[in-house]
Amino acid sequence: MNKPPISASAARLLILLNALVWLAFGVIIAVGAHPALPESVLLQRAMAILGLFTAAILLVLYALLGRRSRLAFFVALAVLMSLSVVTIADEVGLADLAVLGITLAAIVCLIGGRAWFLQGRAGAPDPNRAA
Repeated sequence: MNKPPISASAARLLILLNALVWLAFGVIIAVGAHPALPESVLLQRAMAILGLFTAAILLVLYALLGRRSRLAFFVALAVLMSLSVVTIADEVGLADLAVLGITLAAIVCLIGGRAWFLQGRAGAPDPNRAA
């Protein structure tokens, strides 16, 4: 089972797409191009930094999931679930629903491909198996 199933590949692709969305959001806020920016410069900078930080976390998880890290699998689930809750807690618009859809689809695909992710790296010894 060296080749990832479609659900595992789709999960990674959706996480990458989610990272690009957060990167774009952070950049748009940073350059002041968002139409509904708060007046506080401090709040604007905090929003931009958080958006870029979220993109960075998702990119790291994308890479680690490609290496079949068990820890990355569980962290990815926690991060994606947290992003879903945060998205719903905000005023929900059309863009929020699109991001929520991508995030929920990534969660479903991660769970669907969990056997591949939790199996560990191909060729690596299983630490849970007795010798």
